[in-house]
Amino acid sequence: MLRSFIVAVIATCLVSAGGARGKASSPPGAWFVDSLIKVFPDDARGTHSLRAPEFRGARNQHVAVQLALRSSARLPDLSVEVKPIEGGAGRRISNVEVHRVAYVVVGSHTPDCPPEELVGGAPGWYPDPLEDFPFALEANRTTPIWVTIHIPVDAAAGVYKGSIVVRSDGRLVSRKPFRLEVVSASVPTERSLKVTNWFSLDDKTSRQFYGIAAFSPEWWELVSNVARVLAAHRQNVILTPLLALIQPKVEGGKLSYDFTNFDRWVQTFKQAGAIGYIEGSHLLGRAGSYDAPLVVPTFQIVDGKPQSVSLPPDDSRAEAFLSGFLASLGAHLKERGWETFYFQHVLDEAHGNEISYYGKFAALVHRQMPGIPTMDAVDAARMPEALQTNCDVWVPQLGRFDDRMPLIDQRIQSGRAVWFYTCLYPQKRYLNRLMDFPLIKVRLLQWLDFRYGFTGFLHWGGNYWTPQPLLDTQPVIDNNTELLPPGDAFIVYPDREHLTVRSSIRFEAMRSGIEDYEMLRALKERDPAAAGQIAASAVSSFTDYVRNVATFRKIEQRLLEALSRNY
Repeated sequence: MLRSFIVAVIATCLVSAGGARGKASSPPGAWFVDSLIKVFPDDARGTHSLRAPEFRGARNQHVAVQLALRSSARLPDLSVEVKPIEGGAGRRISNVEVHRVAYVVVGSHTPDCPPEELVGGAPGWYPDPLEDFPFALEANRTTPIWVTIHIPVDAAAGVYKGSIVVRSDGRLVSRKPFRLEVVSASVPTERSLKVTNWFSLDDKTSRQFYGIAAFSPEWWELVSNVARVLAAHRQNVILTPLLALIQPKVEGGKLSYDFTNFDRWVQTFKQAGAIGYIEGSHLLGRAGSYDAPLVVPTFQIVDGKPQSVSLPPDDSRAEAFLSGFLASLGAHLKERGWETFYFQHVLDEAHGNEISYYGKFAALVHRQMPGIPTMDAVDAARMPEALQTNCDVWVPQLGRFDDRMPLIDQRIQSGRAVWFYTCLYPQKRYLNRLMDFPLIKVRLLQWLDFRYGFTGFLHWGGNYWTPQPLLDTQPVIDNNTELLPPGDAFIVYPDREHLTVRSSIRFEAMRSGIEDYEMLRALKERDPAAAGQIAASAVSSFTDYVRNVATFRKIEQRLLEALSRNY
């Protein structure tokens, strides 16, 4: 039933996207739109046009420039380039990426949200993936171009000039000049905010979307390429599938472990700059949905060979396995010198009678891997002593701790780390990174981190794609009875041809928010009052924050100016 609905959505979108045919053509239109405003296929010429194509950024910051294109006639073989961005006296910015923004299908809006909190219509086409050139610009279908300018860390402050050149079949279609002011402030190279979007490159995913097997040479190339994309977007905590990477073997009738693949995985992400921190995968899981019984994935010796066996948490073999496994892992981390940047998950979102098991197995982690912190998504509204004591890094869900800030503040003031996460929720008037939310809600997630003293952000859906990610952005869960909100399951897209992932405008906005966090943190070291005032002007509370893009740009300008004064 739900899949039939998706097919109907796609058909409706395709019909509406066809555009007028046979009408007299007019010169193509090209206009700048703030990168925090989503451009839709039906946007008329000049919709949300910027008053002046002038942009500002700090050194080591990524500045996004968006250009909308629309033509009454189809333009084949369209390509876009950015001419050198020059500031005189030989000064030049050359680290520039140019992509087109493709559209994906959103079949239904995120539920339980006031209309003013959403953008676009559903069903409908939404801008999200960043794709390459050339492409065909369809008649009467507005398409955005996305330019990412990485200002060098040693760039001289001042005004730079550049232009975006659009060609179709080699013929000049448009040339749009712009100005970029570089201020003396800088985004710190240190990545203090801890950020993870969970992703999987398991054998099933790799075969389905890339046509390669796990641990093949091509798979390791894929891992390396994905690592570079994550690092480029300031992701620095990498979910690491322990039982998939660490190979069991039997020696002297007992289990021992080969860490070759684990080491290569960690080293690959470290070399790319994405570690950061190793995020050890969960030791406990569930045999199905959220309220299904707990299971402990283990290795057991069966007929003299190691075999994967899932056991109930009360089975003595589960604790025996984890005792030996964690001791071996802890010793290996120390041998490699990695124990100082390792987190261990125990159980995701422990609740109800699961809490006692959480306490039991978290205590086992602490015994067998002394000094290694446990970290998990928790429900701040229900934090029994067993959870407070045994979970070292709390990651509560945004939208569920509004009235629990005294507890969280006490934890932070005691010197303990607290992050926050989003997952399906929050909805309503909260911030989140869903497709039918304005991009400013994505940008401000990390402002919220700074505003309330959180030191990390987690989201479960990095690349949990549907079979056709462009046409189906809402996986079905709970025994095929519920659609996920659009975009909750992934924020990047598979690129089979290049064995990597493609970014999205949401992922770009998220990186910008992370860079804002680091600049706010740098300002706090120099002028705490100014940093606090600027952050509070953007995020007053969990549901009261700046929603107008022009107003946000003024706040951003205050941040750049304040940080520049303190350099």
